[in-house]
Amino acid sequence: MVKELTKKANSKNVIATFSPTKGNATIYPNFNYTTVLNLIDQDPVARGAINHFIAKCMEGDYAIIKKDSYLYSKDEELRLEEQYNFRTDYLRKVFLTGKIFNNAFGEIVKVEHINPDGSSQNRTKALNVLDPTTVEIETKSNGDLIKLQGLIPDPLTGEYPEWSKDEVVWYKFNDMSRGYAPVDLKALYETLQLKSWVRRYVGWLWKTGQYRLLYNPKAASDNDIEDFVAFLQKNDDDYQVPFIFKGELETKLLRDLKETESINSLLSYLDSQILILLRVPPVDAGITDASGRSSADQQSNNLITSVTDMKKIVEDVTNYDLFPKINKSGLMLKFAPADRFAVKQVFEVVQMMKSMNMTDETCIEYMNDSGMFFKSAEVFNEPILDPVAKATNPRSNDNAPSRKGKGAGEGNKPAEQVTTRPDQLAKQ
Repeated sequence: MVKELTKKANSKNVIATFSPTKGNATIYPNFNYTTVLNLIDQDPVARGAINHFIAKCMEGDYAIIKKDSYLYSKDEELRLEEQYNFRTDYLRKVFLTGKIFNNAFGEIVKVEHINPDGSSQNRTKALNVLDPTTVEIETKSNGDLIKLQGLIPDPLTGEYPEWSKDEVVWYKFNDMSRGYAPVDLKALYETLQLKSWVRRYVGWLWKTGQYRLLYNPKAASDNDIEDFVAFLQKNDDDYQVPFIFKGELETKLLRDLKETESINSLLSYLDSQILILLRVPPVDAGITDASGRSSADQQSNNLITSVTDMKKIVEDVTNYDLFPKINKSGLMLKFAPADRFAVKQVFEVVQMMKSMNMTDETCIEYMNDSGMFFKSAEVFNEPILDPVAKATNPRSNDNAPSRKGKGAGEGNKPAEQVTTRPDQLAKQ
């Protein structure tokens, strides 16, 4: 049988799935959310950076205030926590979903409540955060939401869920001028995919023993070699057994260990690209060797800037879209300073404002704008004015006769009269 061979000339055509010049295709598989989410879960740098960013978003406290009086309402804050577990089950999921997808959809679950007089009223039962990968959005030409269509059918009814614009709130954390905000995962996908391949290659190197020793016996008989092989099979994994060989033996590694340096450099580069996109400084991702102490404060400030920007968007959407839809339009959400250092800076500014004789109302207004509210209406105490002692001038007696200078030799002459001041006389 003669096998048909493909000519080289015919096999040089462009392969669409491997050539970047054919329909902009690359060697990377087509993007899908399931794959990239699995890559994030498998990558310690990406997973750790996202977790740290969300923890930083939740580090600072928040306050629920009344919109008309701008006063802190502890009761309304506790009511939100009791009804919806607002901090953990809603806000944290909004930050997590928004960080990964740049979009988050809050679901408003309402039930019909029958009043004692027989009338009915829709009340909010729960607040959920939908998975963006399981819904499809329908928007107007200007990007306004029309409805959400579920992609997974209900396991009981088999129907696909649907949400109107009054049943969801849409948090967009990037481009606000069009519909679905661009997803950063698409830019992160190729980096994570490449890093996954590199890590898989490194695992293959060590799993298959690519850096094991090669033995090249010289001037040894076949019996000596067979004895040496038997010795290795028995004691190769025990380094405490003396190494014995008859004759001359040359050893070398199967592969050059220097290639691990280039692999480490490539992995470090890929890690830096991941952190750049996730907006997390290396020092906050646990990579201390890539961030000197001199720049640690500046890196932390950059992280706080990204966190604050995200919090401002959550504030606006919650205050002007979510709260009106759950019959809490008279309330507002305000995030406190990001961390204890930001709180300290607010107090330092207030201290300077007080030293400049600014009014208490102005200082409280600045603290409220910074996200600091207090249950007590009186924030500052009235100053205690101590009586000021009459000031005395220590130079007032410089012209007294006893303090006047004398000429040369006059100090030895007897004085014509006593010039002691009355305040210098000892009391009897």
